[in-house]
Amino acid sequence: MPIVVAETVEKRIARIAINVPEKRNAIGPDVRDQLIAFLSEYLQSDKFDAIVLGSEAGNFCSGGDINTMRNVDLKSGLQRMQDNHKLVNLLACAQKPLVAAVEGYAMGAGAGIALLCDSIVLAEGGSFGFPFFSVGLTPDYGIIYTLPRRVGSAKARQFLLRRQIIDSAQALGVGLVDEIAVDGGAEERAIEIAIEMADAPQTAFSLTKRHLMMEPQNLATALELECMSQSLAFSSSEFTEGLDAFFEKRRPNFHCKTEKND
Repeated sequence: MPIVVAETVEKRIARIAINVPEKRNAIGPDVRDQLIAFLSEYLQSDKFDAIVLGSEAGNFCSGGDINTMRNVDLKSGLQRMQDNHKLVNLLACAQKPLVAAVEGYAMGAGAGIALLCDSIVLAEGGSFGFPFFSVGLTPDYGIIYTLPRRVGSAKARQFLLRRQIIDSAQALGVGLVDEIAVDGGAEERAIEIAIEMADAPQTAFSLTKRHLMMEPQNLATALELECMSQSLAFSSSEFTEGLDAFFEKRRPNFHCKTEKND
């Protein structure tokens, strides 16, 4: 049985899912390395325009696999984090749309992976949590960066320092997730969102993602980034297609060249 499932679920939409039900889809080095391998392949592939991160057997991810941490010391802990950050950077720097479909638990590292996606769908019975203190650890998987950008510094402080469990209603209310789906329906809705995002012009989409990730702190920096991004967008084939579609009064097909090569 594969510990990570990777497949095509719709034309040009990939699904990658953790499949370790006996551990509630906890992440150990083996799972992490397979996620890195599939993401590296799919993000580079011309066959896919968006990726849905899902799960098998009812839980998105219960966090890091504690059984694989028994003999971790300073040196091996540093190596473990550097390896984890390969996955974090792949997700954070992905130019293609990433949509998280969260059923059940998204705890610790699992919450971190979801927060690195462009959109999060949470099932009604699902929940987020940040229980790092329970085992004497600090937040990882980029959570200190991503969580405040989702919910604000004050809420992030409470969620992390008080080890709070956030149910679906609260998660939607504070902006931790983007949509709520019926239990068992998170992936179906996530695929719909992925299709919607995949329809966007890839150059403009990826530049906007990079702009948002940098989150400039003043107008001058924002305008400098905007100048660079828009200049690149102006020179793209997608802009040409967008203009042609506008004047021809039709829907643009930003992936027409890719589709011809399929």
